[in-house]
Amino acid sequence: MPPSLPETKPLPPFVLGFGAHPTTQEYILVFVVYEKADLELGKFPSNVELYTQGPGSWRSIATVGHPHRIAHFNCLEQAFVNGAIHWIAFDQRVVNGPSSLIMLFNMGSQAFSVIMMPADLASQSPLCLTIMSYGESVAVLSYGQPEEGSCCIWVMKEYGVAESWAKLYNVNPQGMLYQIVGFRKNGEVLLSMSDNHKLLLCYDCETKTLTNTGYTGSSDSFTAVTFKESLVLVKP
Repeated sequence: MPPSLPETKPLPPFVLGFGAHPTTQEYILVFVVYEKADLELGKFPSNVELYTQGPGSWRSIATVGHPHRIAHFNCLEQAFVNGAIHWIAFDQRVVNGPSSLIMLFNMGSQAFSVIMMPADLASQSPLCLTIMSYGESVAVLSYGQPEEGSCCIWVMKEYGVAESWAKLYNVNPQGMLYQIVGFRKNGEVLLSMSDNHKLLLCYDCETKTLTNTGYTGSSDSFTAVTFKESLVLVKP
């Protein structure tokens, strides 16, 4: 817990990000805080603090108020790719509907920036979108209505190039899709189903077939993250 946050009152809304510095390979935890007063003024974020593995200490970094707000207060709703943490966000200034985008925090420069999404995704509610790593780039998952049990997968084929967005797959397995967990190197999709949520399944987008991976648990316990090796000593 960052020392600047009081322990005597409820925490304000916050978002966690986790990744590694591209040069030192030190793990870094990013703590992004949204104070209520700043939310009402449309100033984001209120405070950003970093915990770095090597020194084993917290420090605050300067933030500049901007209109882009991270949509999900969930530490799993992120993708760490090319030395940056990526979150689904939206532009608070848009009043006629959602304007979804990707907000990222570069671990090297320790600065925020944004990546625009295609119009089909930008017009959707950010709460219906999920971001994941896809090789050396990112994928955005667009879930349909709960009763539809389907999901469209958009991939940025060339990282950082907005024109390279492409809708690669439409995942619509037989039965009710619960969530997509991640991707295998061969392009298959790891997912769980509502009617058999204890199984982690593998979906072949070409043949549209499901196979059992042999892993069991609960739907909410399945997750896939990008592994980044670090030789920096972890302090007890």
